[in-house]
Amino acid sequence: MSSFLKTGTQVLRAKGLFKMPVHMIKLVVGIETLQDFYELQKREAVEYYGQKAVPCWTRYKPRQADDIIRSEGSIYRVIKNRIQCRAKILGFEMVETDNGTKCMIMQSTEMVQTVSTPRRPFQGWRYLKLADVPEDRSIYLGQDVCDTPPEDMKNELEEMGLL
Repeated sequence: MSSFLKTGTQVLRAKGLFKMPVHMIKLVVGIETLQDFYELQKREAVEYYGQKAVPCWTRYKPRQADDIIRSEGSIYRVIKNRIQCRAKILGFEMVETDNGTKCMIMQSTEMVQTVSTPRRPFQGWRYLKLADVPEDRSIYLGQDVCDTPPEDMKNELEEMGLL
């Protein structure tokens, strides 16, 4: 990228006009299904500036936190080695705990189920490249949407060469 484009992007970003979304991705540990994660999120919801939100804890606040908020970025969640859902990030709060300062990522209670996409395990969180963002399926309301057809339909589709 030329220095002119880089500078132009920085100016637009500083003025809040650059809206390319910045997303995060984080593993969900100890959860088996999207339904289990949905129920956990419902239990952990708290009030956050007049709206319901769900905290997600991490050690460090992202350097691009302001860009994430400005661009209405999301946190994508990996359950059992698959990206399965996302939630809009509402804010970041630094909190003193018994174990030191932690970053609380405040996310919307509205869970959006995504097309289930394989993802290798990693530690902590990462920025998610736009090219790796899976498509949204629907708002998740506590009922799994299966990514695979029933076995008999799957066999027919394979015989027809469609799978």
